[in-house]
Amino acid sequence: MKLILLFNQQKNYGQIPVVDQAGQTQFFIQGKLHNSNHTLFLTDINHNEIGRLYQDGRSILTSYTIDIIDYDLAQVKQVTNVEFPMFLTKKNYLITGSTKKGSYEFRSTFKKIASCENMIIDSGLALVCDIKKYQDIPYILLIAGLFSQWSATPLELPQFKFNNQLSTDWN
Repeated sequence: MKLILLFNQQKNYGQIPVVDQAGQTQFFIQGKLHNSNHTLFLTDINHNEIGRLYQDGRSILTSYTIDIIDYDLAQVKQVTNVEFPMFLTKKNYLITGSTKKGSYEFRSTFKKIASCENMIIDSGLALVCDIKKYQDIPYILLIAGLFSQWSATPLELPQFKFNNQLSTDWN
């Protein structure tokens, strides 16, 4: 299944829409991880939470926890003190590639589980994820959201002003 994360600068109010090949919105990724106490959320089109990703803490090796509703916790861990490779526990997936080059893969031994690649489309930057198994979608999308914050300009969350209006002021 191909899913596309749209990193356009339209008024999405702090969320990244995830669309299928037909252009229909399937999910939203919300939030950002610029501080250790912040979280990324994956929601469906009705904004019901599917899962979340948050940072465990920062030491020499960084670790993130993925909490998918009705599933066990999984962790994304750095294998070495460089960006890649990373390892997704519970699924035993090795993540290789480069966020700077805009492509990475999820592998289980010699089998490719998913691949993600940056592309330029009409509305701006997009990340195309080709995911083989349906049950891996929440994990792959949350990790793609994490990696996108390392390589793309993060979307700004709405700021509440005193008159209770939403603002997406980029300055």
